[in-house]
Amino acid sequence: MNKILCVGHSAFDITYLLKKFPVENKKYQAEERTMVSGGPAGNAAYLLGKYGEKVSYITVLGDDSYGNEIIKDLKNVGVDTKNIVMDKKYITPCSLIIANGSTGSRTIINYREEKEIFDLKVNYKTSPKIILYDGHELQIALTVNKLFPSAISVLDAGSYKEGTLVLGKLVDYFICSEDFAMEYCKINKIEEKDFDYVLEKLKELNKNTIIVTLGERGAIMKKEDKIIKYEAFKASAIDTTGAGDIFHGAFVYGLSNGFSIDENIRFASACSALSVEKLGGRNSIPHLEEVYKKLKEK
Repeated sequence: MNKILCVGHSAFDITYLLKKFPVENKKYQAEERTMVSGGPAGNAAYLLGKYGEKVSYITVLGDDSYGNEIIKDLKNVGVDTKNIVMDKKYITPCSLIIANGSTGSRTIINYREEKEIFDLKVNYKTSPKIILYDGHELQIALTVNKLFPSAISVLDAGSYKEGTLVLGKLVDYFICSEDFAMEYCKINKIEEKDFDYVLEKLKELNKNTIIVTLGERGAIMKKEDKIIKYEAFKASAIDTTGAGDIFHGAFVYGLSNGFSIDENIRFASACSALSVEKLGGRNSIPHLEEVYKKLKEK
């Protein structure tokens, strides 16, 4: 039995590192390029497989070269892919990512077909212990949620969309990005004075554990009516692609291994900080040894 199930979006990522963000109608020579599988739940599943967890993944792929490459990558770290839906009429999503070497920021241009594909036959004899959703493939996610109501559920609410709003009401751990929180709370910036308002406002959506990630400023949550601010680990950012995906995957790893909530957020933050120091998303997932070394620094 696979004790962790990830459900959501996959894409094939092509990342170019430039010295600075490009100006329209000019030609640029990239300093570096990576081509690797990606997607929020996909990156989390890959991390969990790399860290030795028993993990399965459900997503939708085209039966094409990118789709088959994604399957190959996942199998290389032991992820169970038997429930992945592959359709010859569907084109596997692809993302072009521009990494700005001067700031470490990334700009993502994604193409995916806007069509619902639903041919799910979940081959699980017993319920997984933990399920991670990323808000994509909503109908599949809702089916999984009904099939396994006793599983611990986590949502990667990276962006404000129907899937994150619907699933946000159902999960045990609602972990959202600063962008999601700003849009949901209708504010342009989250400053320290806004922490209480934001965390209280998000309770309209989720009554359980809420964590808001703030990038290089760390993360916040409310525990026993007290706001807890978790500082980010120092990092020399080259490319922030996948940092949020890696945080969520690492958080699920912590749940699986009995970490306290404080230990878990620190562990996930260390993983995320290490990832931004390398180009690319999935290929920047650090080894466990690196993470524990990073934790000792703080």
